[in-house]
Amino acid sequence: GWRMPPPLSQLLLLLAGFARLVDAQGDCMPQGSVAIFMVYQAENPDSVFFSEDGCLAGGGRGTGCCAGAQCRVCEPNQVTSAGGKLMRWNSCQCEPCPPGNVQFRVGQNTCIECPAGWYQPVAGQTNCIQCPPGTFNPSRGRSTTCGECPPGTYSKSSILAYREATTKLYRAADGTEFDDSMGSTSCTECPAGTYQPSPGGRNADSCLPCPAGTYSNSGAAECSPCPAGTYQPHEGMAGEETCLPCQAGKCSDNDGSEDCYQCCPIANLACDAYMKRAQGFYGTQWWYSNDGETGQVPTDRYSDFLKALCRRGCTKFGVVNWCVTGTCSITE
Repeated sequence: GWRMPPPLSQLLLLLAGFARLVDAQGDCMPQGSVAIFMVYQAENPDSVFFSEDGCLAGGGRGTGCCAGAQCRVCEPNQVTSAGGKLMRWNSCQCEPCPPGNVQFRVGQNTCIECPAGWYQPVAGQTNCIQCPPGTFNPSRGRSTTCGECPPGTYSKSSILAYREATTKLYRAADGTEFDDSMGSTSCTECPAGTYQPSPGGRNADSCLPCPAGTYSNSGAAECSPCPAGTYQPHEGMAGEETCLPCQAGKCSDNDGSEDCYQCCPIANLACDAYMKRAQGFYGTQWWYSNDGETGQVPTDRYSDFLKALCRRGCTKFGVVNWCVTGTCSITE
């Protein structure tokens, strides 16, 4: 009698297993299994159609790999029965898409890299994952979690990039909606006048206004103090040029001042360095007042005040640095 050669026996067993797998998976071959595509059967020469792609599903040619897998290497096979009947087919191993790649379609021979702003750490997946708020990814095919935005920045994406990722070659997980804090390909600098001290800024609200006495340029992780001799009474100021010079007759000794103090005898009137005093001296000391008005010196009496100042320094304290001429004179 007629005996079936081993290769054909193996093929029939494989076809039987193929049928069971297809029934279980629903018209596709699961990852790790072999997909078979008939090319020619002598008994049914018209049951399949010719294709340049030997592992193309359709018609009588078999069933492709399930989503999340690729039919990457297509191998030709053939066998002739003892009766001389020829059968040719192609087969491929359904390989899972590697991490950083996905395939949401059935019966494909390649996987697709996740786009920038997305990632996929697990093999054999159908969808990429958006970078969460506070992170970014500038490159395609990322298999690790997205990197944190550095201090001074926050994550922000565009609706255009989201549409490209979800409606063209790629597809997001079901039910995702556009969120401009997710799917970032780069981090956005905090605007001038604000700062962001920690990594992982999630959105523009992560940028905090600089406090009074300070300023910042764009992308600042911390605010810079206004230099001594200047002040800044408002928060959220951009650039060192927003630091205001102290008014005439006032000083600020330290960086980061919110206000200037009266350092000259008369407010709003400049004086020489030798007449300047520390904060709290002028405006509170009784002794330099005229006409009993504590802390006030009328501008039109300024010359009289200077003479009185010199006399008091000479007679009471024995110093000459309060005298305009630098010489102690009771009549000056």
